[in-house]
Amino acid sequence: GGSWGGGTWGNGESSNTQIRLWSQSGFGEDLVFAPRGGALYYWDSSAGTTNRAVLVSSLADASNVPTVVNTVLVSDVSRFVFCFGPNTLGTSTQDPMLIRWSDQEDVTNWTPSATNQAGDLRLSKGSEIISALQSRQEILVWTNSALYALQYLGGTIVWGSQLLADNVSIASQNAASFSDGVTYWMGLDSFYVYDGTVKNLPCDLKRHVFNDINHEQ
Repeated sequence: GGSWGGGTWGNGESSNTQIRLWSQSGFGEDLVFAPRGGALYYWDSSAGTTNRAVLVSSLADASNVPTVVNTVLVSDVSRFVFCFGPNTLGTSTQDPMLIRWSDQEDVTNWTPSATNQAGDLRLSKGSEIISALQSRQEILVWTNSALYALQYLGGTIVWGSQLLADNVSIASQNAASFSDGVTYWMGLDSFYVYDGTVKNLPCDLKRHVFNDINHEQ
């Protein structure tokens, strides 16, 4: 890591900069995506593959679009765009435990009102949201110490959160997978499975993985 020419010839430099991780989710035929700690982008498939994505905040009628986000996800049926770890509404301050969502079927409107379903909520267990994943009937959200489920409630609340497990971890933003109604993920010291309840996943090779891994890398 480091800038070109920043070190002596033939020697690398150390860097504490996190690798750039991207999250992306389909919005119909289009794509919503963001780099972790960056802005929210929108790619319109009708414009063709030669056209680049644009900032959601630059789209017509954009209203209070998050300017910084850690993870983005689009709910599969109701088509809300979720931003995890965005800036709080009306400020530029990023809140790593905050969840904000757009109005239904509208990637541009992030201003909550009585006439739309945009909104936000803040999780309490942990200090940072690490990852999120769409499962069969809920959105799973991992902080650095807990697992939550988001469920669509409608009305004035719109989305509600439920704590599924405390004192669980996830190794990284991309360490979870959903298959055939079951969610699997890698934690910092164990593998986990969620099929309605959170359980440790038996693994005979676990010691070879977690006793021989460099978490800093």
